[in-house]
Amino acid sequence: MLCFNKGMHELAVGIDIGGTKILTVVVDATGAVVYEARTPTEATRGSQVVLGSVLEAVDGAIAQLPLERRDRLRGVGVSAAGQVDHIQGLIAYASPNIPGWTGTRIAEAITARCGLPVVVENDANAAAFGEWWLGAGRGMASVAVITVGTGIGSGLIVNGQLLRGGRFRGGELGHLIIEASGVMCNCGQRGCLEAYASGTAIARLAREARPDWSGATPDIFACAKAGEAWALAILQRAARYLACGIVSVCSVVDPDRVLLGGGVMTQPLYLPLVQEALRMREVTGDRPMAADCVRLASLGETAGAVGAAGACLQSLGLRQFQSARL
Repeated sequence: MLCFNKGMHELAVGIDIGGTKILTVVVDATGAVVYEARTPTEATRGSQVVLGSVLEAVDGAIAQLPLERRDRLRGVGVSAAGQVDHIQGLIAYASPNIPGWTGTRIAEAITARCGLPVVVENDANAAAFGEWWLGAGRGMASVAVITVGTGIGSGLIVNGQLLRGGRFRGGELGHLIIEASGVMCNCGQRGCLEAYASGTAIARLAREARPDWSGATPDIFACAKAGEAWALAILQRAARYLACGIVSVCSVVDPDRVLLGGGVMTQPLYLPLVQEALRMREVTGDRPMAADCVRLASLGETAGAVGAAGACLQSLGLRQFQSARL
């Protein structure tokens, strides 16, 4: 479905390549989503099948635009999992979830197909950009976005710019070390935040507390809501770890706002526990208290696609993005 604001704003296609679906949007420079479509990722069929689906998604988005609007289409933004070389527009490193995905030259393939410039971003970075531009971080100069799900993903916007790092691994808050000799994380380090505060970690903490426990993470929340003290204690412990990570990133980046998203944060019980843990760590001084600037992210599943489109528009130097910089 297409829906345009009055006026002739610049447009960008945004594509989020998820584990199960490819979400495609067309966004104008005001942030209005004027087109949205979904298609299965079919990740197990390998990188070339996925890349082909992405190219078809771009074709479909362009074909849906009225002819008089196509000359306002400025580029394509792509949100993709893995270590992303945004300079060359390729996947520098990825897990084997999509066989052969490492090395895939996404930008080159899309530009060859449609002749438009392409920006490729890590999915967490793209989601962070979306929240900063149009979501719960709108109007802020600097924002930290942390997604708490099976793992912990994150992205940092500092003075209106994504913090990507010299080797495209900047802003990986899930791998802050919070226990020097802690449990092994999937990244190969010990004691990472992800190993103590993700949904997977919450389930592990429950099994450690109750060896007979076989439920999933949502079941722990259900037990806590029903008044079972052991479950609440598990969630409070995970919340304290997450608070440690939030305080650490605030000390380094000093964001105006910290936004929490992901599947675990959809549990109404959890944000108050995290805020309570943060208040226990509050200190006096002239900086805003950490708990006061922690909010839920607001864009949900569209954050990555919208953020990728926005990052593409920002790369063109549009005024509304320029004005957000300090």
